[in-house]
Amino acid sequence: KFMRTECLNSRYAYESPLPVSRLVSTLGNKMQICTQRYGRRPYGVGLLVAGFDEMGPHIYQTCPSSNYFDCKCMAIGARSQSARTYLERHLQEFLDSNVDDLVRHGLRALRETLPNEQELNTKNVSVAIVGTDTDFTLYDDDDVQRFLTGIEHEKRERGAPAPMDVAEGQDGGPAADAPQDPQPEDPAAMEH
Repeated sequence: KFMRTECLNSRYAYESPLPVSRLVSTLGNKMQICTQRYGRRPYGVGLLVAGFDEMGPHIYQTCPSSNYFDCKCMAIGARSQSARTYLERHLQEFLDSNVDDLVRHGLRALRETLPNEQELNTKNVSVAIVGTDTDFTLYDDDDVQRFLTGIEHEKRERGAPAPMDVAEGQDGGPAADAPQDPQPEDPAAMEH
């Protein structure tokens, strides 16, 4: 609601849309105030803010500490590291991709964050698109199916589990030849 109001105020006062960078900066300032005043709890949430202005497309990551970063692609939240890894590996492909391909890349990255027994479906994913000559469009439920169809039979990029550590034995415990922690023979040596 705050960001929507800021955009409307800018349109009314200056008769031009608010640049995404200024919107995120204003949001960061609002989040920072709560960290400086007594009796106010800081925001405990990070956001991804996507937008399109005269400078092109933007995606910003905001942190609970009110820091914000302009990114080329980003994922936040639980188990987001695997999505960021996917996005970093395929970053160069994004330059030559159309909108449908970009959405499929986003869905593949999102799928990497899911547990192995769970799959993306129309009930647990929504897609929003904004861009040049494209108004903000939100695809929910059955509208998302056309994007999911393109990736449903593809294999996940997540590889096999990490190889067993050399110092681990076959049963998961320490190997017989692994060095053990030295134990003091004199109990008084442990007291200081």
